[in-house]
Amino acid sequence: MTQLKAATRAKETSVNKLRADGFIPAIIYSKGRPAASLTINYIQFEKLYAQAGESSLVDLVLDDGQNKKVLIHDVQREPVKDKIIHVDFYEADLKQKLTAVVELEFSGEAPIIKSENGIIIKHLSEVEIECLPGDLLNKIAVDLSSLDSFDGAIYVKDLRVPEAVTILNDPAEMVVNVAKPKEEEEAPVEAAVPAEGETQAAAGAEGKEQPAEEAKPAEGKKE
Repeated sequence: MTQLKAATRAKETSVNKLRADGFIPAIIYSKGRPAASLTINYIQFEKLYAQAGESSLVDLVLDDGQNKKVLIHDVQREPVKDKIIHVDFYEADLKQKLTAVVELEFSGEAPIIKSENGIIIKHLSEVEIECLPGDLLNKIAVDLSSLDSFDGAIYVKDLRVPEAVTILNDPAEMVVNVAKPKEEEEAPVEAAVPAEGETQAAAGAEGKEQPAEEAKPAEGKKE
């Protein structure tokens, strides 16, 4: 389980000063108890969040000696610089199941890609799971090495997870498959080009004047 230190924070504390000093204001929500304001180290949380995401249980160690098992519920970012400016934690009930969205991690190489220049098409990047907080997964592995033909595919029912974890997606939903490479477009048919002699003969025929018709004498008038 990932561990993170946190300090209790007085409500009158300036959050702008905290951020300038390298800390993040945070709140922890607990069932049946009022929310508590906290302060966490920016660099430590950033590293933890990159590793644990929002689907891993975190051991939050408070400065008053309490240890709380929490989930990262929400992370707010500054829109321009994308810096983290606030974090919400949710204290987990270790005896009650919860749902979470877990990222799929694709690994291995599909043999059909090498042999037939197949193209990998990923239909899902994450799935929803249900389990006790202690059984939460950070990622679910998807091994592409089983894809050895264009008829092959990996479905939700093929994903391997511990028995304590239930995937809530439709088992028949496709996760990934391999498509055939696009066929090269046929080159446009070029118009037939006449031979040089034919071109000159045609040009001569067009330039040759037709003989003028002979003028007929006008018939005289009868008196």
